[in-house]
Amino acid sequence: MSLFPCLAVAQVPTVGIEDALQRVTTLADAHAPKRAAEELWGQPLEAPVVLHDPTTTTSWRRDPVTGAAVAVVLRQDQPPANTCIALDGAPSVLLLLPLPATRDALATLFWHEQWHCIQGVLGLSPSEGNTAHLDSEAGRTWLRLEMRALARALSAVDDRQARQHVGAALDFRALRSASAAPGSHALTEEAKLERNEGLAEYTGRTVAAAGGDGDPVPAVVEALAAADTAESFVRSAAYATGPAYGLLLDRWSPQWRLGLSTDSDLPTLLAEQRGQAREATGVEHIGRTYGIKEVRAEERERAKVRAQRSADLRRRFLGSDAIRLPLQRPSVSFDPRTLFPLDQAGTVYTPITVRDAWGELTAAAGALLSQDWSLLSVQGGTVEGCAARWKGPGWTLELSEGWRLDRHGGGWRLTQGTSAPAHMRDACPE
Repeated sequence: MSLFPCLAVAQVPTVGIEDALQRVTTLADAHAPKRAAEELWGQPLEAPVVLHDPTTTTSWRRDPVTGAAVAVVLRQDQPPANTCIALDGAPSVLLLLPLPATRDALATLFWHEQWHCIQGVLGLSPSEGNTAHLDSEAGRTWLRLEMRALARALSAVDDRQARQHVGAALDFRALRSASAAPGSHALTEEAKLERNEGLAEYTGRTVAAAGGDGDPVPAVVEALAAADTAESFVRSAAYATGPAYGLLLDRWSPQWRLGLSTDSDLPTLLAEQRGQAREATGVEHIGRTYGIKEVRAEERERAKVRAQRSADLRRRFLGSDAIRLPLQRPSVSFDPRTLFPLDQAGTVYTPITVRDAWGELTAAAGALLSQDWSLLSVQGGTVEGCAARWKGPGWTLELSEGWRLDRHGGGWRLTQGTSAPAHMRDACPE
């Protein structure tokens, strides 16, 4: 794995790079959003931006002096993704091209990633919760009802009605916790993601609105409605619930952000501000207000389809011909909206790009990551390649120098410290 820093290289920017950089610069320089961002967190959100073009595999930033587009090379352990990276020893926002088409969507993404660049300063280090329970029938049912109640609470003008909807949302959350496997600490795991991606998305939505009509509520309500039909909630639910709880806290406790810590739980903070708590037992009837009959029927059918898909994924990634790659210090890029848990075996990420000491794997058709991120598995079967370049059903593998992939018995073996024979390297197609 290369640990060399990002280096500036002399290249001519490809078509569209200058325009994309200008769009981002316009957002970053807008006075009202900059002021709103700093007022939210007491810190300037002004990390420089790098744009990555997947079609040319080049990355670009503006020269701070001349304003010209300058190409940079990302480190080996920095797979392209919308994220915050270290560049020349300082945080930088990395955004993938093409950028979102609308101003609001781009502004939300931009300020979301800007928050990730200051969260360490705020004492809110990144933490990934294990929320596999959100793919279960019960987990999805109660989450969808919770999001519907949150949307009603945000939309309510009457304070009493808003508090009633919040109470229902918290009841559904408690029911979800009760339905999870014993010892899973479901809500604690959800709180980790709400502190991480939820607070980032809350920031993105709030600051983006400051550049428009100033009201982030309609966009968050719309996002909750869109999330209601999401394929997966495993990691993406916090993008909807985090902003909702944040805005409701803004309504009743404007200074709530000042006391956040690595143990803070946004729903618990809101429950304290709401002034009362209810036991989850016996509250299922409340669900009629939010369409519980419809949601249950849909999730019952989804559970049947899920069982069939789970069997197929187990065959693909846990079969004897699957290719298993050990992980030491992986860097991973993935779509948080499409995760599929396979219980103790891990989670299928579709698509996914993984870099480690052995090289880079890109799997458009998905790959299985073990729960502890120590093992990566892709489908075997029709596998072609030699030396450093391999491809299989929906994936490609580029091996670093000194690593080799070979047939071993009925499966495959990845080894280090050996190189392919010269005649094999020469025979590899270009």
